[in-house]
Amino acid sequence: MKNPFVFGEAVSGSAFWNRTAEIKELTQDLRGGQNVIVFSARRYGKTSLIKTVLQKLAEENLITIYMDLYPATSKESFVRLYAKTIAESLGKPSTKIFSAVRRWLPRFLPKLVVDSTGKVELTFDLNNLRNFKDYFHELLESVHKRATAEKRNAVVVFDEFQEVTSYGDDEIEREMRSSFQHHHNVSYVFLGSKKHLFQGIFNDANRPFYRSGKHFPLGRLPDQEIIKFVTDRFQRGGLSLQPDVAQLIARESRGHPYYTQLLCHILWSNRSHHSEIVKKDLHLAVETMLKRETPGYQAIMDGLTLRMRQLAIALSQEETSTPYGENFLSKYNLGTASTVQRALVSLIQKDVIDHMEGHYQFQDPFFAQWLQRFVY
Repeated sequence: MKNPFVFGEAVSGSAFWNRTAEIKELTQDLRGGQNVIVFSARRYGKTSLIKTVLQKLAEENLITIYMDLYPATSKESFVRLYAKTIAESLGKPSTKIFSAVRRWLPRFLPKLVVDSTGKVELTFDLNNLRNFKDYFHELLESVHKRATAEKRNAVVVFDEFQEVTSYGDDEIEREMRSSFQHHHNVSYVFLGSKKHLFQGIFNDANRPFYRSGKHFPLGRLPDQEIIKFVTDRFQRGGLSLQPDVAQLIARESRGHPYYTQLLCHILWSNRSHHSEIVKKDLHLAVETMLKRETPGYQAIMDGLTLRMRQLAIALSQEETSTPYGENFLSKYNLGTASTVQRALVSLIQKDVIDHMEGHYQFQDPFFAQWLQRFVY
């Protein structure tokens, strides 16, 4: 049987965590025309969640468009990628689709090209489009015009939306907000994982997207949901879990979807001829995971200043709500409160530490374990 625990990619179907409440709420919001801002730490399953929701909405005849902004490193590449994404939402490249693209994007010059593998793709020649605002405005209006003409509602998703902050100014944001606020038949979803950048876009009163949608933070998974999920997956493969092992998996992963899947993937891969997974198997799986993740953790530590490393090590030993308090500073010899506050801000900006449930915690629960075991 194939390993049922999948990590490191967007998943769907039985491999996806059953975030029933989130799926229901998002589906209702988007069906009703609400703009939504979804944010969480990395590897929490945002992409898998929204793609599951888009599939449900597509079955209801809504136009659905998904765009990952990570490859878009400039305004121009944003335009090219969004135009390509919109074109692909119309169907496979063909003369008919070519005509549809010209209808909704008349300023653009689409071309059908054949790559080295024989695959036909649609690209755009933007060399003659000198006025950025003109063709960008047309691009932003295209989904709304199509939805109006077809008498359908639409949902457009921008994943990793915080990437727009690297474009040098807020022109993209201003133009998008100016157009989108009039699109009552299109719901826009903004996904982000770099919390300090992403929330700055929507929480800063001086930014164009201030208060432009419903905030939808995606949190950690409840222990009971993890226990149910992993127990069911192992049982389907003919494996049982020793009492308390499922609870220990939930405790070790601390509700993090990616690391729960990774830990269970290792457990499954390391299974012996025995039909029961015991606590010793779990301990060995954790050791295997920490060794596999060591190069990544070392790279993170190498990118930190001495004060940041010292604070990270201290927080791995003890979660606290006041890392700049006198007792914590003295116990771990961290220096002054102002020094720790600066280091803490930097660790948060680097997505190493987050403020959750009243305490400063590691976004990656196993990074804390790695520091405890391998760094002194």
